[in-house]
Amino acid sequence: MEQVKYTQKDILERVFKQKRMGVGYDPADVDNFLDDIIKDYGAYAGRIDQLQNEVARLQAALKTSQEQLVAVKQQAVPVAATVVSEAPYVAPIVEVPKPAPVTNLDLIKRVANLERAVFGHDAENS
Repeated sequence: MEQVKYTQKDILERVFKQKRMGVGYDPADVDNFLDDIIKDYGAYAGRIDQLQNEVARLQAALKTSQEQLVAVKQQAVPVAATVVSEAPYVAPIVEVPKPAPVTNLDLIKRVANLERAVFGHDAENS
């Protein structure tokens, strides 16, 4: 990932050099600064895409795990029924706790934690 060159504070406090003749800013100085900002936005966009892909991958893995859990539970029920009918001793069936459903709030919290880890705590105060 490209390194970000300017913080929000740097952009806010930027003072451009004035031209020697006339009033105004040096266009080359302004253009260079804006070019660097464009690169920063590209770096942020790349990181956002990377994090969104990671969230999608984790959601797919979660869905697969939940489907596997359902399949295991469905297989466990017929086995318990055959054991009951064949033997006088009935073994207790252990209930596997259901995972808590994933809500949008949970996903938002995960993304916020990832952003804090990537961009640091200063991003919250900006």
